[in-house]
Amino acid sequence: MDFRLRQLQCFLTLSDLLNYGKTARALYMSQPTITFQIKSLEESFGVRLFERDRQQVRLTDAGYAFREYAQTIMDTVDAALECMGGLHTRLRLRVSCGPVGQYILLPAVIRTLAAEYPEFELEVSELTTEQQMSRLPEGKVDALLMVGALPVKGLRFDPICKEPLVAMVSRHSALAAQPAISVQDLRHTSIIASRAKDCRFHQPFLHSLLAPFGITPRIVESPQSCSVQFAYAAAGEGVAIASASMAICSFPDVVALPFVEPLPALQLGLAAMETNESLAMTIFRKVVMECAELTLERRTKTGIFPIHAPQAVTAFPVQREAS
Repeated sequence: MDFRLRQLQCFLTLSDLLNYGKTARALYMSQPTITFQIKSLEESFGVRLFERDRQQVRLTDAGYAFREYAQTIMDTVDAALECMGGLHTRLRLRVSCGPVGQYILLPAVIRTLAAEYPEFELEVSELTTEQQMSRLPEGKVDALLMVGALPVKGLRFDPICKEPLVAMVSRHSALAAQPAISVQDLRHTSIIASRAKDCRFHQPFLHSLLAPFGITPRIVESPQSCSVQFAYAAAGEGVAIASASMAICSFPDVVALPFVEPLPALQLGLAAMETNESLAMTIFRKVVMECAELTLERRTKTGIFPIHAPQAVTAFPVQREAS
C-alpha cells in the first residue's frame, strides 16, 4: 500500500465539498490533478471512495469508513508539524549543578524562572563530573551550573564568582575548637576526595593545593556527593575542603573553618556548549547571572560567609545579553 499525504488532503476536501471543481480551487490545484489523486488513492486501497455522475459526487460506504482514518492521520501530521516547529522556541533546559550551584544559586534561579517565565521547563539532574563531561557535548544535558571550566571542546564558560576555600571538619574534632585551620593541620589529617572514576580532577587538585606546603595528602575516597562527603567529615573520617558558600549549609556535626594561609580561590561559572544558542539557554544564562549577582552580594553583606575567611567571595558583574 502506497499513498501520500496530498492524496489524503484531496480526499478530505472532496468529501467535504463533494465537488471536483470547488476542491481544485480550494487546494489551488487543477481538476485533473484532483481526479488523479483520488484515483491513485482508490487504487492503493482497491476500493471506490466516491460515486460520481453528472448531477453529484457522493461518498461510498468505503469512503465514509475511510474518512475517519484519513482525518486522524492528518490531525496527527498537523500535531507533529506543530510540535517540530515549536522545538526551537520551547523553553526547556536540562541542567546539572555543582554543590554551590545546587545549594546556593539553584533556589533563586528556580524562583525567578517560575515568576518571570512560568512556561519554562527546567530539568535538574545530579551527575558526576565525568558524566557531565560526556553528556554535555552529546546534548544530553544543556548546562552546568556553578562548576569550574572543564576541558570540553567547544565549551562556553561564563565566570560567575571566585570563592575561597574552607575546611569542613567534624564538630567532635579538636580542630573544631579553633577559629581557623592551618594547612599544616592537614599534614596529619586525612582529606576526603571524590573517587577518580567520578571526577578525574579532584585528587590532583588537592595534591597541587598542598604541594607548595610540602604536604602529600592522605586521601579518603568518597562518592562525588557533597552530602556523602560531609557525612564522612561528620563521622571523623577526614576533612572535606569546600568553597566558602557551602559554609552556610547546615549539616549535622560539621563545622566550617577558614584557612589561615591564603589559598587559591575556586573559579566557578556557568558552562554550556557554544553551539547552544536556543532561546531557553539565553534566558537561563541571563537569569543565572542576575541571581548570582544578587545572591552573592546579599550573602557577603549579611556576613553569612565565614567571619575569619581571609578572602571574600568575589562576584563577577552580570554580562547582559539581549533576550
